[in-house]
Amino acid sequence: MNFIWTTIVNKFKNVRAQLDHLLFENQTPELLGLMRIMLCATLFYLACFRHLNIEQYTAESMIPRDLSLGMFPEFYRPFIAFFVWPDQWAPAVHLLLIGLYVLNTLGLSNRMLMFVTWAIAQGFIQRNYSILFGADMIGNLSLFYLSFTKANDYFSLKTKIFKSSVVQNDLLSSVFYRLIQFQICIIYGYTGFEKLKGVTWWDGTALWTVLANPQFTNYDLIFLRNFPIVFAVGTFVTIIFEVYFPVMVAVRKTRPYWLWAGVFFHLAIGMVLSLMPFSLVMCAPYFLFLSTDAKNKICSKMDRFV
Repeated sequence: MNFIWTTIVNKFKNVRAQLDHLLFENQTPELLGLMRIMLCATLFYLACFRHLNIEQYTAESMIPRDLSLGMFPEFYRPFIAFFVWPDQWAPAVHLLLIGLYVLNTLGLSNRMLMFVTWAIAQGFIQRNYSILFGADMIGNLSLFYLSFTKANDYFSLKTKIFKSSVVQNDLLSSVFYRLIQFQICIIYGYTGFEKLKGVTWWDGTALWTVLANPQFTNYDLIFLRNFPIVFAVGTFVTIIFEVYFPVMVAVRKTRPYWLWAGVFFHLAIGMVLSLMPFSLVMCAPYFLFLSTDAKNKICSKMDRFV
């Protein structure tokens, strides 16, 4: 009996040790800085263009503030409303948001300022759901995770201006480093399985319904109707890529191939469907999956500029 109990305890300790290693292992902090630059620069770009239509967040908006949350069922409405400033303050607050994106891109921020950036951006998301872009949701989610890390301490002007040495990664940064990886895997896996609910993803015509619609594409691709195999292959490859992304990036040998496939996949979407900001936001967490050799090569080049 004691032998069985000892075996169970040792197994439990082994599982716990592996779980601790998975969640709390000291990660490569420089990669958080690379992710921060790509993510915040993309969100800055989106915010600048959205500011040209800032009236969508004011009293002159087509959707009044009181009705904005009503677009969603009660279950999907936010528990806390972050849009706490009056409508007439929206232009000034949005300019502040743009400035915060600049500071975070350059690394002149910290955890608190990045969290404030996320809170303000979340407020604008809640203010008018009708102009939401997929990059807003995914980008702001990643920004929330980054606000708990020391992402602003790497490849930043702050360390250059103040001649300060980069502080080593801490436990909180390592935990949220891993959570970002989990989150992107969940997004891909969930998206892939959701696609399986649609008939067009089973019969291979899903891509045709998008690429044949001139409202979605930048190019006239109607000529591809003579090559239906292109759409069939593209449809099934998309499903395979998204459904198996969590598994393939977890395996070290297949990880580089899946990441490169993701880069080409999103670049194609960005160029053909004018969704480049969304593609960049989705690819930003890819930095956190890089191998040590790839990290060293990229970081050595970045050190020349920052």
